Amino acid sequence: MGVVTGLASEAVVATALVGDDDLPVRIVCAGASNARAALLARQFVDAGVEALLSFGIAGALDPALANGTLLVAKAVVTDEGESYTCDRDWQEALRGALAETRQPCRQGAILGSSRLWREPGDKSALFARMGCLAVDMESGAVAAIAAEAGLPFLAVRAVADRAQDALPPLVEDAVKPDGMPAVWRTLGALLWHPAQLPATLRLARQSERALARLRRLEAVRNELFGGF
Repeated sequence: MGVVTGLASEAVVATALVGDDDLPVRIVCAGASNARAALLARQFVDAGVEALLSFGIAGALDPALANGTLLVAKAVVTDEGESYTCDRDWQEALRGALAETRQPCRQGAILGSSRLWREPGDKSALFARMGCLAVDMESGAVAAIAAEAGLPFLAVRAVADRAQDALPPLVEDAVKPDGMPAVWRTLGALLWHPAQLPATLRLARQSERALARLRRLEAVRNELFGGF
């Protein structure tokens, strides 16, 4: 199967979950780009994968979601309103394994967007209009490719920023195409605009808690990577 992440840190978590057991899983990082996610997913299809998984962290749209909440998508919706249903057998296999290991999750729709949503007001409007639990920048593209190829698809995400959290402007340019942090650009932005520091530090803490939640999926990795 093929796994598409947005950040290098997410790919590291996915790689650790696969471990050394030679599971038939390939992992790529799209660098927080909808277009690159589509390209990489199509390459997976051309290589003959049997399923596609969108994996990583997300921003909450539902104000009830706390930092670190695990999301197992029932569907992924795009900016254009296209909706892609996630594989039901895969959902249920993973949900059942999570229940057995006493790991709570929320199920619902995720917005796969081509842009970053930073402001709480925008997140609130999206939630009211689309009803999606959270948003990321890869799931929509991967879901569309999976549907086109007739492959099972699932999105599994953990909440980083909450619906009420404003993201600092520097996040627009904080990730390199390979998914690694653009450290010097970020430091330069903080030097010129030090008022962004508190929100930047908060987001870093929230992202690490979300990644820590994903690491706990080791207990259900067989269902995560083979539940389809």
